[in-house]
Amino acid sequence: MWFVFFAALLLLTVCSVIYIRHFRRELKGNKKLFVFGMTAVLVLMGIADMIMNFGTFKGAFLVMGAAAALEFVLYMYLKNNKSRTLVFMGKVILAAALLELTYFQFPSYRLISGDYEHAVLSVADADLENCFYDESIGGISVKGLDEISIGYHDLDMKIGTVHVDAEFTDDKARQVSFFGDLTEETGYYYRLKVIDSVVISGSMQSQRAMVQLAGKTTDARFRFAGIGEKDACVIKGFELNRPIPFDVMPLRMTIIIVLAVFVYACIFSATMKLAYNKNKYFCRVASTWITICAVCIAIILVLQQIPQGEFLNRFKLTEGDQVTQELVLAFENGQFSLLEEPSEELLAMENPYDTGSRFYDDVDYLWDHVFYEGKYYSYYGIAPLLLFLPYHLITGYFFPEDIAVMLFSAGGLILLSMLYSIIVKKWFSKISTGAYLSGLLMILAGCGIWCSVGRPLFYEMSISAGFLCFTAAAYSFITSGIFEKEKANLPRVFLSSLLMGLSVMCRPTLAVYAVCGCIFYIMNAKKQGKGNIVKFLSCAFMPLCALGLFQMYYNYARFGSIFEFGIKYSLTINDFTRTEFHFHNMFIGIYNFLLAPPAFIPDYPFVSALFSYLGINSYYFKDEGTISGIIFLVLPIFGYFLSGRAMKLIPDKKNRISAALVVGLVGIIMPFVIVCSVWESGYSARYMADFSWQVIIGAFAVLFLLYTKSVNTQKKRVFTAVMGICAVYTLVVVGIEAYVFAFPIDTCPRYADILNRMISFYK
Repeated sequence: MWFVFFAALLLLTVCSVIYIRHFRRELKGNKKLFVFGMTAVLVLMGIADMIMNFGTFKGAFLVMGAAAALEFVLYMYLKNNKSRTLVFMGKVILAAALLELTYFQFPSYRLISGDYEHAVLSVADADLENCFYDESIGGISVKGLDEISIGYHDLDMKIGTVHVDAEFTDDKARQVSFFGDLTEETGYYYRLKVIDSVVISGSMQSQRAMVQLAGKTTDARFRFAGIGEKDACVIKGFELNRPIPFDVMPLRMTIIIVLAVFVYACIFSATMKLAYNKNKYFCRVASTWITICAVCIAIILVLQQIPQGEFLNRFKLTEGDQVTQELVLAFENGQFSLLEEPSEELLAMENPYDTGSRFYDDVDYLWDHVFYEGKYYSYYGIAPLLLFLPYHLITGYFFPEDIAVMLFSAGGLILLSMLYSIIVKKWFSKISTGAYLSGLLMILAGCGIWCSVGRPLFYEMSISAGFLCFTAAAYSFITSGIFEKEKANLPRVFLSSLLMGLSVMCRPTLAVYAVCGCIFYIMNAKKQGKGNIVKFLSCAFMPLCALGLFQMYYNYARFGSIFEFGIKYSLTINDFTRTEFHFHNMFIGIYNFLLAPPAFIPDYPFVSALFSYLGINSYYFKDEGTISGIIFLVLPIFGYFLSGRAMKLIPDKKNRISAALVVGLVGIIMPFVIVCSVWESGYSARYMADFSWQVIIGAFAVLFLLYTKSVNTQKKRVFTAVMGICAVYTLVVVGIEAYVFAFPIDTCPRYADILNRMISFYK
């Protein structure tokens, strides 16, 4: 079968090279018959691969058939059309197929040369330690953290691969560690942990390990232990020198092709060099598909967190969380305090906010709820109740928080894309198509919402709701014409004010942007004319003030202060009523949210952000999961250092001051205020959705202004190319970090295994 595989691979290479050489001219005669005939053969083999079982080579012929078909399609199109990018795409398809079938299948080639005898080892005949053979289950049980050892002697054979026949019988069991200690001819003693792997439930690939030793093995010892207390499996036997099947991943090929072609297009494509205003149709179609892909990814990430077959049942929940149930029932009952009464033990405590006392005295209390003067409250924003309350009144069920996160995040991504596009259309329409699309990719990838869809709990619900409301507010604000010479569109001004107020009622942190909105309303009031100033200010401030007054009343009715949102009295990690401010703690947030660079390593997770306490000896809460600082996620943010040069290009002093205020307040000052303000709550990656995209848009404004004012064609080409490269960098780094955040290796080893196999070639 190896002969057939290599023959087909050679045939694919020859056919693809011929296609690539004739992309711009007609194939003729026998060469045309040969190429078309061989393409048909490869396609038929690919179809057969889908239907028949090719064993070790399953999926390999499908890849070759698909690659040949794509090369044929490109050839037929390019006969009558010219496209430098599509010619390059043909080359990348061949390279990606060859990489997929050689480099990424390295373990499958392990037994292709050498004298490797196949052997099946029974656990019933093994030398056992800390375990016994159970005839009723036909194997040896691995339970919890206790390590078992299964040994074999007098093997006297070369070992290239080891296959573990493991069966996971418990749904809660996820993974067990697998170590192999083997002897070899170059030494008498065991080579410890020659195999250092993990066997994962649902992953056949994880049960196979490649071994590279010098000569024959006499003794082998295989050790197993659960990663966690609940991990368990049954070891039924081993196979030595069983071929490792091909592990073909079409998604990996697709990613390689798309990213490579995109970078090439940004560097060389004439279409990507065209100005946005001269290529509007292509930009609109491309941006629509990019946004659709982003929304689909967000939806898929949330759906993966829902147990299989439970999606429809999520809309029939009889229980909810602090926001979807407890706040809903409180408002339906006409009160601000929650319905559940505190326990007698909590009421009797001298200091109920003392975390240690509650724990050691085993006091019954509601975690992360606000406790004030004998009542429970919630410090989470109430704007989402506009969805949750009617849903409960109509259906009698509580709205699922994960679906809410999905809807809020998807809507926010769509509005963010619309916001970015309208900003480019209004002020930077001369930038290149490549720069525009690269910017869109970076702002959607780096907006910070991926840490919410990756863990859609009610904590992330308020973040995603605020994300939706504020992107909608910003879009309404920009499209109202408030920054233009003409009179503003009053209904849109009213809507922007309303949505801005709702965003604050989702996330009080976003109040800093409401302050920005008020400043910009006042700055632009004079442009509306004397007869329209009152109408304009009424539309600009009435919704925001009305919602603000209600929030103040809501705060005062609960805690006796219009500025107290309640987090001070929360029953959580710390006694916030006695928390002492330390200036240095702010630097921890500044570094990790803004400046922390990603670390690139050759092993899983390949890209990671190392959280740093900066050597400060202080208590600072850190949530699970970390993401690199926004500056190193989206490299064009360094464009802020060119702000001075950009401002000089605005001739009118008034416009220069206005631009500096907008970019400075929205993109620099207010995000910095938010980052500094979280010193008490600590670090959580989900907070990045509050400020990340604002920072990115501000940096883009600086760079795009420099681009539109430049007359140097070469610099513009270089900028477009750099933007494309930065976009791919952002997609890779954010993609991996968001994936690892959504599927931690401890709780989601199956998904971690997929990423591990997708990137590494030696597994």
